[in-house]
Amino acid sequence: MPNAEISQHPSSMAPPGTWIRLLWENGGVAPAYWGKLARILLLTSLASPLRLAEWIRYGRQVAQTQIDSQPLFILGFARSGTTHLHNLLQRDPQYGTVSTFQAIVPTFFLIGRGWLKRQMAKALPDTRPGDNVRVSLDAPIEEEVAVSNTSALSPIHHLSFPQRSRMYWDKYLTMQGLTKKELVRWERVYLEVLRKATFANGGRPLVLKSPNNTGRIPHLLRLFPEAKFIHIVRNPYAVYRSMLHQYREILPLFQLQDMRVEDMEEHILYAYRLTMQHYLHDRALIPAGNLAEVRYEDLEQQPLVELERLYAELALPGWEEAHPSIRDYLQTLSGYQKNRLALAPAALDRITQEWQFALDIWSYQPPA
Repeated sequence: MPNAEISQHPSSMAPPGTWIRLLWENGGVAPAYWGKLARILLLTSLASPLRLAEWIRYGRQVAQTQIDSQPLFILGFARSGTTHLHNLLQRDPQYGTVSTFQAIVPTFFLIGRGWLKRQMAKALPDTRPGDNVRVSLDAPIEEEVAVSNTSALSPIHHLSFPQRSRMYWDKYLTMQGLTKKELVRWERVYLEVLRKATFANGGRPLVLKSPNNTGRIPHLLRLFPEAKFIHIVRNPYAVYRSMLHQYREILPLFQLQDMRVEDMEEHILYAYRLTMQHYLHDRALIPAGNLAEVRYEDLEQQPLVELERLYAELALPGWEEAHPSIRDYLQTLSGYQKNRLALAPAALDRITQEWQFALDIWSYQPPA
């Protein structure tokens, strides 16, 4: 397994064609990042035989795999508790997920489930950068990571090319401005990720978590008209400070362009407004009985009560079977410590100004 220095960029395993496209679309990288880019290109090239081996070994089986028509989508802006909700729901034995291992190496995770996975696990940090959540290659993760490590068609790439953040957010979160050809390509990549996850999970329906899907409801409904959705919302002030902290923690891992702190702040304000306004407009498209909503604060205080309510509202089967496993998992979280973060008065004023619509709709107040 390559050492940590070589593999430090989270998309180092994306195919060479993806990186060529990213570099072409973004005009290359500044000289300060040439060394980092060289290490990325070396690693992705060395992995090419594994991609070919996976296609030969599993290509036909994956292509014949049918994705369940009723996946469960977790929606919500990043840092709103989507990971916590995902970790709870994946304890339900009826569901499969996109694993962290699949997301990191989506084009050859099936062929590498033995030796490669063991080697990668040795280099894995104990907790996730930015929020202290435990990390495991078997843990569920947002399928968007697998999309970004398969193609250039993901807003996650704004972390590598932060000077074009708004373009990535507009194009690949709301899917506006995509050509018909680009939309077909995105759909093909997305379904391939889900098809592989379904195959790896023995055909079980998937519970999927991606904050980016919060702005894509019309496209998800086109692919899965019978899908179920849970939207989780959190106090926007807490979301902002958590997002800013996360950017400062993870941006150095990704970036191939410079980004000022002021630009991070503006991006968070814009991305939240764009995402949540699209959600509020598009949620009416979801058929009655297929959308449930939960507040992070309520889920944190009464997780089993809120989950039972969500199962009932969505007519999801299996609560009695899922309940013991979820309860046991909750007991393992007793030692988890959140980051304690503060907001400057100027930031409080900007959030109130920019996100007033969300504060009003969900009745949130600024911190004392």
